[in-house]
Amino acid sequence: MYNMQQLAEAEQAAYVISNADGSDAEFVPLKLETATAESVWQDLRAKWAGRNLKSVGVAGLVHGIPVVMLKEEPSDFLLVVLLTNAFARYAARCERLFALPDTRLN
Repeated sequence: MYNMQQLAEAEQAAYVISNADGSDAEFVPLKLETATAESVWQDLRAKWAGRNLKSVGVAGLVHGIPVVMLKEEPSDFLLVVLLTNAFARYAARCERLFALPDTRLN
């Protein structure tokens, strides 16, 4: 079983915001700069309208393995599988973005 200490040391970590069955989810990075955090939350609130999303837990990459920790025990284990797979795809996209050169300084 994973614990919060492992997530604190994760390579990537995010809040998990999802609908009840996990078919619609968003991930908000936990390590946001203060100036960026408010704009990210405002953007997500605008996208949430009519999607019936709520905060359901946190996810992270722990030693390269995607881990999801939910606030409440899910009624269906498939929810954990869906959210873990979705987070793995999100983390892979982030890794590709982080690998791009930063051209802002040029």
